[in-house]
Amino acid sequence: MLIKAILLIVIGSMIGWITNYIAIKMLFRPYKEINLGIFKIQGLIPKRRHEIGISLADTIQKELISIDDIMKKLENANLDVQMEKVIDNILEKKLATEITAKFPMIAMFLNESALNKIKEAIKGSIMENKDQIISMLFETLEKNVDFKEIIIEKVDAFSLEELERITFSLAKKELKHIEIIGAVLGGLIGIAQFVITVLI
Repeated sequence: MLIKAILLIVIGSMIGWITNYIAIKMLFRPYKEINLGIFKIQGLIPKRRHEIGISLADTIQKELISIDDIMKKLENANLDVQMEKVIDNILEKKLATEITAKFPMIAMFLNESALNKIKEAIKGSIMENKDQIISMLFETLEKNVDFKEIIIEKVDAFSLEELERITFSLAKKELKHIEIIGAVLGGLIGIAQFVITVLI
């Protein structure tokens, strides 16, 4: 009777542990669908990767970050100051060279003062229309940047091997606990079976 009880507990524990181990592995494995005739086998995440990507994209866009959030941040980022710096930098490096290359005759009469006046005139014209330029930038972002589409594409393209490695490295303890719980529950079922067989 004692041997029978031990066997039932050990077998139950082994079945519980193996079942949970396989279930955890089948989150990712097999990566590609295997056709067994009667049914097909494929890991849950590889099989539902596209749907997971859509769900993840929806959640991120609705709850975490959207193009509107980025545009609000840009509005408070002193873009006009940044624009002025970029324009100054470009004009400082390129203006004299471009005039010399394209208008060599005019370049002969240019001095530092005249060059500075041209720079200020160009910069002034651009900065007068800065609001229109920034508005065009925001409109272009709004029309062309689709976070949902980007996230779905990234999830679809992400390596399953790498995703599996990251998941198991991050949740190693928790997944091991699930295996142990399976063994414990299997052992308890073995005890219940033994009690039932004794009572019957």
